[in-house]
Order: sequence, then C-alpha cells, then structure tokens
Amino acid sequence: MTEFEKFILQAAISIGGAFLATHLAMKKFRREKWWEKKAAAYTELIEALHTMKWPVSEHFNAVIESREISKEESHRLWEEFKTARQNIWRIADGSTFLVSEDVMTAVRDMEHDLSSAKNAQSWFNHLDEQYAAVNKCLERIKQIGKNDLGIPDI
Repeated sequence: MTEFEKFILQAAISIGGAFLATHLAMKKFRREKWWEKKAAAYTELIEALHTMKWPVSEHFNAVIESREISKEESHRLWEEFKTARQNIWRIADGSTFLVSEDVMTAVRDMEHDLSSAKNAQSWFNHLDEQYAAVNKCLERIKQIGKNDLGIPDI
C-alpha cells in the first residue's frame, strides 16, 4: 500500500467517524428535545389541574367551616375553574402527538365524572364529587407522565 493510499484510507476513516459522531449527537439532541417538550406538556397539565382543584377546594372548605364566600369571590373562583378546564383541553389536544393517549382518556373520564357531579344530592356532595374527579385525573396524569418520561418511582 502506497503512502497516498494510506492517506486516503485514513481520511475516509476520519470523515466516516466524524459523520457517525455527528449523526449520533444529533439523534441524542432530538431525543432530549422531545423529552423536554413532553415534560413541559405534562407540567402544564398538572398545573392546570391544580388550578382547577383550588376553587372546588375553597368552596368545599367554606361549607365545612360554615363560612360564606362572597358572590364576587365565588364568581372569580369559578372563572378560574372554567379557564383551567379549558386549558386542560387545550393542552391535551395540542399535545396529543407528544403525550400518551392515556392522557386524553384521563381527561375524558374527568369530564364524565364532573358531569355526573351535577346530579349530586347536595351542594356538599357536588363539591366532593368534583374534587374527587379532578384529583383522580391529576393522580392518573402524574403516573402516566412518570411512565411516559421514564421517571422511576422514588
């Protein structure tokens, strides 16, 4: 093998190695970016569910403590509830290509349970069923997210 042939062989190996390293680095970069996007979607969902839980919790506690919530405060709380509910659908619908299909199932189940709460026998039971529906969805989405993102239980 001549010196020129050795040089060409070494150049080819170097170029091939550089292309392989670049390809592997880009693949890892894309995978990490998708993971970050998925994590952000799950985080937004969890935050929206917490926001949705708060108004129900405030009204529930007011009933237990036999205290009144002003009409203005009640209106503000229920507006937060509605906004958070809309955000949950927006996030779930917009993230269907990122997050597990189980998220949509959990959100649909929550909506079904919230609708069923309208038939409760009392205001207290209504609030209790709404809180349970949101909390059940929250716990399911946290578990789905942990599984989907590969986060181990501690």
